[in-house]
This record gives sequence, C-alpha cells and structure tokens, in this order.
Amino acid sequence: MTEGRHIAFFNYAAHGHINPTLPVAAELVRRGHRVTYTVASHFADVVAATGAEVIAYDSVVPKSWNTVAIPEKITGDDIAEASIAHLREAFTPLADAERQLDGDRPDLMVYDSFGFASGRLLARKWNVPAMLTATTFVVGEHANPYADMAMAPDFTPPSPDHPSLVQAQELMRETLDAHGLEDVSNEEFSAGGEEKQTLVFVPPEFQPGSDTFGATHAFAGPCIGDRAHQGEWQPPGDGRPVVLVALGSFGYENQADFYRHALTALADLPWHVVLSLGGLVTADDLGPLPPNVETHAWVPQLAVLEHASAFVSHAGMGSTMEALYHGIPPVVVPRTAEQHVVAGRLVELGLGRTIAPSELTAEALREAVVGLYEDGATRQRVKDMAASIAGRKGPQFAADAIEAQLAAS
Repeated sequence: MTEGRHIAFFNYAAHGHINPTLPVAAELVRRGHRVTYTVASHFADVVAATGAEVIAYDSVVPKSWNTVAIPEKITGDDIAEASIAHLREAFTPLADAERQLDGDRPDLMVYDSFGFASGRLLARKWNVPAMLTATTFVVGEHANPYADMAMAPDFTPPSPDHPSLVQAQELMRETLDAHGLEDVSNEEFSAGGEEKQTLVFVPPEFQPGSDTFGATHAFAGPCIGDRAHQGEWQPPGDGRPVVLVALGSFGYENQADFYRHALTALADLPWHVVLSLGGLVTADDLGPLPPNVETHAWVPQLAVLEHASAFVSHAGMGSTMEALYHGIPPVVVPRTAEQHVVAGRLVELGLGRTIAPSELTAEALREAVVGLYEDGATRQRVKDMAASIAGRKGPQFAADAIEAQLAAS
C-alpha cells in the first residue's frame, strides 16, 4: 500500500458519473489517503460523506436532468449544442480548483472521461500523473462498440462549422492559451494521452473486446457502495414479486406513454409494481391506480432492486450494472444511441431483452417481463454475472489500481 497520498477527483454533474466513484473515494480514505473531490454543489453532501474534501462549484447544466426531455430523435443540432454545454460545465470549476489545489498539488489526478477538461488541463499544467474513469464502454484500437452508431441511416452529424461546435473550439483554445498551453492543439488536448490508465466501471465480461486493451485499462466493474443517504424502501408483506419500472435520472420525450404502457402491461399481474416517474410525469397522468401499484417521482433504486424480481429500464449503463449486480435480468427500452449499444450487448450475452421504442406496446412489454421472469437459463446467466461482479470487489479493485499508479509515479 502507498501511504497517505493526495488524490484529486474531477467529475461530471450527473448521478451515473458520480455514483460509481463514491465507494472508491471512501475506500481510498479508509486506506489513509487524502481525497479532494471537485464536484457540482448539489452533489457536495454525498461526496463529503465519503470522507473526501469537497471543492464545490455552481453547475451550469441542469441540477435535475429528469426534468429535461431528451428528444426521441437526436439531431446534429442537439449534438452540437450539447458539446458546448458539456465543455462549459467541465471548465466551470477550473479557477476554483486551481486556486485551492495550487499550494497543495495532488499526487494523482483522477477524472471522468466525459467531464475531463479541468482535471486534464491541471494535470498537464502541473505535470501531475493522471487516470481516467469511464462509466460506460471504452474504445480501443481493436474494439469499438460504438462503430455502428455513425452508420445510423436517420442520423446526420453536425457540420464542423456548426456555430455551437465553433464556440466549443474557441472556448477550448482560449482556455488552453490562458493557462500557458499554447503549444497544445485542441485535438491533442481532447485526445488525451497523459493518462496512464483508464479505470472502467464495466466488468470485462460485458465490455466488448476487453482482452484487447491490456494494462492501459483496469476493468473494475460496477462500484456500488452504501447509499443509505438515498432513503429506504421495503416491499409489502404479501410476498408478491416486485417489478421496478424506471428511466434513470434523465427525462425523455413521451415519457407518460411509456409509463401508461407499463401500467397496462403489469398492473393486473399478481406482482407489486413500483413506478419511478421522474420529473416529467405525475401519478395523475396515469389515472386511477390499483392497490398493487405505487408511484414515486424518485425511488432509492438500489433499495428497490434488492427486493425486485424484474426491472424495466432504459439501458442506461448505470441502471444496467445495478440490475446485473443484483442478479436481475432487465427488460430495456433504449432511447439514445449509446443505450441501444448497451441493450444490444445485453441481448448478445443472453442477459436481458430489449424492445425498440417504436415497437413498445403493453403486450410486448408484458411478454418480455413475464418471459424473462420464467426464463431459467437467462436468470442463471445473470446470477453468474452477479457472482463474478461480486468477486471482483469493484471499489477495492479500483482503489488497488489507483494505488498502483501512485506507486509508479
């Protein structure tokens, strides 16, 4: 073990990016390291609970993503506008982080592969060793799970001269220049390369081509820790199987229709149905509910999954990993291109079923949920995956990888 070193985390302001790092930070603190974590202020309390010192900043992206409807069809304009929004968010904490860390420079920077900008800039400027964290599939020379996304016939990428992309390039150039990195091109900065390793919160069995990445990637798998701060949930005492229906922490267009289909499909089964509605749908939108159905704007998902037999989700990687961790084969209705990739991998490995949004009906959803519940072979494969995930001890694995980088620096 490398004793008493200073590790700085930088992350993106979304639950799916922050949640996997929390038990890792807690494990590092338990081992005697000092963790400084730069994070949006509305996540400050949950990060501080790990024992990390928090550098909080005011986020410029929505504080509650489930109140923003992601459109059914993502356009080139959507991609371009998201690019500048994400870069502004990633650079927002830069001044405060530099001011607070400059006299106490970390021994290692650990930053998210989506919200990397401030961490990578300071790592370059100060010549500090760095690691990336990845919450979803990674891309390598011999494995690119996203290759088919660009081939989608109904998607036209934004032009390089789209005003929002131009703004993003200008912001990056101005920020690099202001920090004495005039010799670093935008392309070089975006590509990275100074990071010695990427810590991946996906198990190697789920990552396509994981055996082709070598020592540059450490596949910790899901890192799931204590989330008692999110609250408790207990099933009713009638012994019914529990099915959770949730779309994660993001909102989507036509979300009410999704929940109406779920209600029609599941409410008359001898099950207990939990609907996590998010910020765009209310129980009033669904009409009268039978006594075996409960609705919430938000639920402590891990607490519900601990008791669940079935899960209907959106194929977000965080929710997918939580389902596999609990040994539950999910039925997924993917909405974004990345979610379609995750859904395809679930089906390829025989770990769940997927329904395209355009093919979603109450009948199709009912058949998929009941079919998976009765599919012993699939349930056994998911149990085997859950056992493998548990055996990796993700937070300890990740902390070991971080300590190895500290020892090598």
